[in-house]
Amino acid sequence: MVQEKRTVTREIGNQTIVITNVPVFCCTHCQEILYSAQTVKKMDELIRRFPNKTLLVYPNLLDFNSELRSYLSKLDPHNILATASEEPVKRYEIVVLANSLRSQLRSA
Repeated sequence: MVQEKRTVTREIGNQTIVITNVPVFCCTHCQEILYSAQTVKKMDELIRRFPNKTLLVYPNLLDFNSELRSYLSKLDPHNILATASEEPVKRYEIVVLANSLRSQLRSA
């Protein structure tokens, strides 16, 4: 299976909802698609949050380009924000990053 981004169509009642940019696992042989539990929860949350929309975009806040990833790696020695993950950033990780940035600004 390979991880890809796909457009997903969901039928809810008599309404068709299209969600773009959804991370999926796709079998290279049979094209079967699997979703992580986190992805399904996020899609359901989007549908509940925007009940009148029929076109939604799956949020991917950590999809950085290489230049931004390089810049973040310099500011973020523990690589907290630069890793592409569906796991939420933990509070203590934000505190560690903030402290690191604060000390770097003081020394600049």
